[in-house]
Amino acid sequence: MLVDNEAGDGSGVDAPDDTTVLRLSDNRGFAGGANAGLGLAFGQGAAHAVLLNDDVLVEAGCVEALVAAAGEGGAASPRIEGPPGIAFAGGELEPKRGFGRHVEGATDYLSGACLCISRAAWESVGPFDADLFLYYEDVDWCLRARALGVPLTVALDARAAHSGGESTGGEQGETWAYYSTRNRLWLLERRRGSRYARREAVRTSLRARARAVQSARRAVARAKLAGVRDWSERRMGRGPWPS
Repeated sequence: MLVDNEAGDGSGVDAPDDTTVLRLSDNRGFAGGANAGLGLAFGQGAAHAVLLNDDVLVEAGCVEALVAAAGEGGAASPRIEGPPGIAFAGGELEPKRGFGRHVEGATDYLSGACLCISRAAWESVGPFDADLFLYYEDVDWCLRARALGVPLTVALDARAAHSGGESTGGEQGETWAYYSTRNRLWLLERRRGSRYARREAVRTSLRARARAVQSARRAVARAKLAGVRDWSERRMGRGPWPS
């Protein structure tokens, strides 16, 4: 199954004749698009579904290994090869500032770029939070799963490759800067409280303003400042990026 976000008049992506294409009239972001596809897959009786970015390639046997690792009630991600910041073999959430870090074997969160979810886990945890639109939706889902006792596994014998960030400018683009800043503050507020999140928002703003004086960093710094502003004003969902 292929989910085509913002397909518009139905003339979106091409797919093989034997592929189900779910065309969405509006861009619902990663979270909304994933919810639509996974909801349809499980609604049609799937016991497991593998969420896969369009710039991820899985090696032979990867899907089977993920299904086995997820089991009847869990979720699993593979070892994902890619550039720095994209490669994944485990996720650790830094507790003070809320940054996600890729640490081999860590299971604070799994990667939404390639994520196998069992039907039981989906029914227990529920969908991704569509208000996040892009970035941190996989972290939030996994934290909710962990709180419910849903097992999360990094299947290091399952392998995939991720070119990473082609549609968002990678980890130096404005889209990444905006959503990762806004949603990180949202996550901190949910986990540690509004006072703590506000302090982090101030620190983030000061760093961004200092970097905005450098022309090479100005656009990304301004996107981070917009992320802080929209978090503080409770503007979630789709933001000003991608334009």
